[in-house]
Amino acid sequence: MTGQRKVQLAIVAFLFIGLLFTTTSAFSYWREVTVSNDVEVITIGEPIDLLVTDLNTDPETSRLVPSGYALYVGDVESQTLTYQVGVSRELLNMVNLLVSKGEVLIGGDSTYGHLIQLDIMEMGENAVLDLFNDVITVTIVVTLLEPIDEAEAIEKGLDLSLVNVEDSVEAYNAIKGQTVSFELLFELTNKE
Repeated sequence: MTGQRKVQLAIVAFLFIGLLFTTTSAFSYWREVTVSNDVEVITIGEPIDLLVTDLNTDPETSRLVPSGYALYVGDVESQTLTYQVGVSRELLNMVNLLVSKGEVLIGGDSTYGHLIQLDIMEMGENAVLDLFNDVITVTIVVTLLEPIDEAEAIEKGLDLSLVNVEDSVEAYNAIKGQTVSFELLFELTNKE
């Protein structure tokens, strides 16, 4: 009888260790996905279920260039990114999803981050979306503004409101060939 009891305890211990390993592996996997996607989730009020899924494939070898400068193979004037955002069914028709642009880095530096423009759902850099379904697809178009300084604007006869850097050559040299990264902020707000 004691031999059978030891076998039962060994099986229970084995199952417990398997459950523990599976749980920690699953937690580590989701933590890794959140970090690698650089998606920051912000909620208002009590904690709720908000799931952000990155639908984009691995980064392409394309180079983001300002409008009118796509001269070589691999140059693109815009990059479209897609995410799915899901909430628990109980929250439908009670909250809106606010998606906004967070910190933007070019080559790990924020100096020229203002040159990166995000158009979220064709609403600019902030979008308020009605949650009519438990999963909504969010589309973001990323573009790069041409660095223009005051001397260049005067020389080319451009409107001075287009000036966005102090030295366009310095800005160009700082951003060419660098990786662009940005934060997306997802927030749920109560409907009025």
